[in-house]
Amino acid sequence: MELFRKIWNWILSIWKDPVWSKVISAGIILLISTVWLKYSNLTFKEIYNGLIEGLAFKAPIFVFLSLIAAYFLLKLFQKSFKRKSDPIWNEQVGNYKFSELYHILANQNFPVETRGMSWLGRKPPEDDLLSMFYTYITLFNRGLSLDDELNGGGYLYGVLAPKLVSYGLIDKIEAKNLRIDVMDIKYQTSELGHKFYALLEKSIHLNPEDEKKIKHKQGAKRS
Repeated sequence: MELFRKIWNWILSIWKDPVWSKVISAGIILLISTVWLKYSNLTFKEIYNGLIEGLAFKAPIFVFLSLIAAYFLLKLFQKSFKRKSDPIWNEQVGNYKFSELYHILANQNFPVETRGMSWLGRKPPEDDLLSMFYTYITLFNRGLSLDDELNGGGYLYGVLAPKLVSYGLIDKIEAKNLRIDVMDIKYQTSELGHKFYALLEKSIHLNPEDEKKIKHKQGAKRS
């Protein structure tokens, strides 16, 4: 098996050579021609004359012009349907492209009720993760600790932040509390989160419809 691989790689290296590739091509054509002559009733001269006659065949001018027009139309269609690279939507954000992560968050909500919300009689939010990330970005930039959400039912700290950690948008920072000898956990916007938010701002600026949707949800939550 190893010998076959070496031989195959050697053949490929020769084939890629600009000189030897032409020699091999000519040899293959000659071999095919020889086999054809041997097993057909045509002579080499007859084959040659037939080839010359085919090349000298005079096609009507409209056929020639139609072929040229078809060629340029095909090129035009290829350019029209060729997908252009978008500097924003194709930007890599961790394991995702911005467009992929945008649509994942926009099409996903996480209405999980915490015990604190149950005590306070609050229902979990039905909004998508994208709008919630956009809404609470300032809070995450500052850093969210358990003390910041004592009156909020714990949804941001116990549900939303850990969910966004799974996408790399939020960092989970642990520090030991020496007073009570436990680990304090703080959630803060990660480097990827800042990058994603910057791209989100650009996309909103370029697409006012997205801005209306997110701003509407943001206003609904604050009211």
